[in-house]
Amino acid sequence: MRVNLLNKNSCFKMKELDQFDKDLISDLELDELITKASAGDIHTKKVFTNVLIQMLKNEEDIKYRQDVYKDLLKNKDLIIDFKEYLNEMIIEFKSKFPYEINDKGPFSVVTSVTTIIQFLVPRLYTIRKYIKSLKNIESEGLKLFIEKNLEELTDINLDRLMGLSVSLDVRKGIMVNASLNDEFEIDNYVLNESTYLEKQDKKRWKHALKIEYGYLSETIYNEIVKKTDLAAKIISKDYGLACYHLIRFMYDLDLELTFYLAAINLENYLRYLNLNVVMPEFGNGYDYEGLYDIAIAIKKHGEVVSNSHKSNSSMWVITGANQGGKTTYLRSLGQAYLLGQAGLFVPANKMKLPIIESILTHFDKEEDTNLESGKFDDELRRFDLMISKLKANSLIILNESFQSTDEHEGSKIGFEIIKALKDSNVRIILVTHMYDLATLIKNEYSDSYFLRAERLDDGSRSFILKEADVLKTSFGKDLYDKIFKE
Repeated sequence: MRVNLLNKNSCFKMKELDQFDKDLISDLELDELITKASAGDIHTKKVFTNVLIQMLKNEEDIKYRQDVYKDLLKNKDLIIDFKEYLNEMIIEFKSKFPYEINDKGPFSVVTSVTTIIQFLVPRLYTIRKYIKSLKNIESEGLKLFIEKNLEELTDINLDRLMGLSVSLDVRKGIMVNASLNDEFEIDNYVLNESTYLEKQDKKRWKHALKIEYGYLSETIYNEIVKKTDLAAKIISKDYGLACYHLIRFMYDLDLELTFYLAAINLENYLRYLNLNVVMPEFGNGYDYEGLYDIAIAIKKHGEVVSNSHKSNSSMWVITGANQGGKTTYLRSLGQAYLLGQAGLFVPANKMKLPIIESILTHFDKEEDTNLESGKFDDELRRFDLMISKLKANSLIILNESFQSTDEHEGSKIGFEIIKALKDSNVRIILVTHMYDLATLIKNEYSDSYFLRAERLDDGSRSFILKEADVLKTSFGKDLYDKIFKE
């Protein structure tokens, strides 16, 4: 039994989110799109978040998942029904079997496994019906999923499994035939159907041996006990493993369909808002049109400003007026990366991106209210932790970093940190108001890509970033006038 709809050669494994994951979710406002995708369901939210955070690292794996998503989208109504059935199945399973398989002894394992298999087998017939109902399948992942599971979920296999569970249902009693060989050892075991004993005739087999077969010698009796325990151990091991695989299949299938259904929910919502989404392509540089921030789109019900850029640079510097859309742009690109490298659509009309190893964000934080450290010290501590997690070809997003001290010192320290990051072969997107820092980067890295938040002549913002050189002013007076005049 296999699922492998998310990863070709393995089932997806959930992980505990670390502080960098939590910062990434907060900085990119991923909670907005995750909540919309999950419709508020806690399990779905956890699964969708986990898959986004664990970015795929090569184009083949991304394409594999993209194709599966496209096929499931074509079967959307069926997948919704299928997922509801799995939900009900798991809820009932947890209520009937709230504890793990009883492992107090081989007979206890056989008893636990038997009841679980008798619960699962009838429902596997229904799962098979859903699998057989999938139509117009083109993806490698879904074709393999259908082929492999229909090979195993045959009437013969399911009937045999159910029959075995009945035969081994020790709650109904077990009848074993055996004989003595020439050396008076027990031999030629034959397991009979457990229903052989009528309910009123059931007795614990040891008790029955002592009472009804009291004429047996102590040696033969002990041999029967030893052989029976050995047989139970062998049966419980293989039988328990088979049961574990069935349970794992149920949970894996639910988890992976949960992710895809959440993605379908998100895409349907964005299309409802008349916003475009597109499957991204991957290459050496950036080339995209109509990129927008999903969090803003959700908050403003589709009213978004989009950006279009093309560059092969790995060092981007964004400057310009306050409240001009710089942070929003950072979020839009980060969201596009996480969705795209999860094998999903991105919020744009067209999108080509270089594949990255990971995303790390460093956004300006509020000062420590407990006064355990200064803001600048806290910034440096966070950078130190970030560098310990750094991998080559990662994307570092720096939003107004190094600004918790004076401009001269902040620019100097910031430039040294950026040089160290660049030496580690990472991509950097930096938003800054520090003219000195931007100038140092421009002089050091001639291929840097400079964007500036547009400010119109009347002081209003278009929230569009355009390719433009850095200016000495960030128009702070606009913000001053807005606050104090209002």
